[in-house]
Amino acid sequence: MSESENSEKIISPIILQDVECPVCHYKEVKNYSLKSKTLPIRHNIFEVPVYDENPKYTYVDFNELQFTVCPVCFFNGANRSDFHFHGSLGEKHSTTDKKVVNYWAANYKQIKTQFNQKELSPDAFQHPRSEDAIILSVNLAIYKSTIEIHAKVPFTLIKRAHRYIRLFCLRQKYNLAADTILLKKAIEDLEEVFRLSDFPEKIYEFEVLYLIIVCSLKVGDEAKAADYIKVLDVTRAEIAQEAKTNPRAPLTDVTKWNTKAKELWQNRHDPKVWDLIQ
Repeated sequence: MSESENSEKIISPIILQDVECPVCHYKEVKNYSLKSKTLPIRHNIFEVPVYDENPKYTYVDFNELQFTVCPVCFFNGANRSDFHFHGSLGEKHSTTDKKVVNYWAANYKQIKTQFNQKELSPDAFQHPRSEDAIILSVNLAIYKSTIEIHAKVPFTLIKRAHRYIRLFCLRQKYNLAADTILLKKAIEDLEEVFRLSDFPEKIYEFEVLYLIIVCSLKVGDEAKAADYIKVLDVTRAEIAQEAKTNPRAPLTDVTKWNTKAKELWQNRHDPKVWDLIQ
């Protein structure tokens, strides 16, 4: 390999920016974002992103850096906007709900004691992170979403469900014991999301139904999976009828998720289907 080719391969796909914690105001929290059009992205059976290699860039599984964590108070966020930061148009203030910020400020010492049982160092959340730091970052994100649920922040149940599922997949990646309790918790959240229609748009409902199905199959509850496939069938039939007079009816979206669910059901006993890197 030529020197120029080698230099091309060490380009990082990650953008690093220092952001300020809205709780303790530490100004050097390390926030990572993935440059656009760097690593190809697919999704596994649980709709968790799978990052493929690009020969021009060093490889990173961005699932491991998704959650920015303040090393001082353990406040965390999935987006830069959860923190104060300097943007192209000037200073941007955290969009985190004030009730969540105030709760964290009042309780961060207990939170650190509860979660940092392995006594990770303050730089543990910098890239590259250890498996322990990655698992901790997701557990902290789950805890924060629980606080947001109690604070009645909209659409937080679906967020927590996704985080339970992401943690399940990461544990599989690290060959840790399969924790199906995480999927059962995700199912509980997703069923409540469906019951309350707690999502920003109708099209999210179809993915919620699909995720209930895939999680139910993984934990061995085929009866529940079959019930929700029937719900998807009925939903698709209703939207197909609506689409006859309303061209904006989301028939394409519901058909996509209905098809994925039925294909999964047909192949549910094939171990390859559950390969989380596929």
